[in-house]
Amino acid sequence: MRIILGTVKMAIYRDKWFECWFDGFDFDPVVPVYILIVTPDPQNTGQILIVDPRKNNEIVYRGRDYEDACTWLSEDEYEKIEGRVYPDDGLGHLDEFID
Repeated sequence: MRIILGTVKMAIYRDKWFECWFDGFDFDPVVPVYILIVTPDPQNTGQILIVDPRKNNEIVYRGRDYEDACTWLSEDEYEKIEGRVYPDDGLGHLDEFID
């Protein structure tokens, strides 16, 4: 299975994961205003991509490492949705979230 993240094609394997980060709640306390996807960079080991699904899966930030990506998100007041999703864990496929 392959998905497209911006211009990057990424094969999904057991060691691949993604997280969802959100930017606050507007007037609805259940629906976040904005969501970004955090995932390892398949072309640069150890680096992290932050992808915006609202912008045709554009890569909006490339972190040196996970900590750098988290710092960038936290500075913009994004919060992590607890847990990580591994696309082959029976909860669905990543391409259901990023298409």
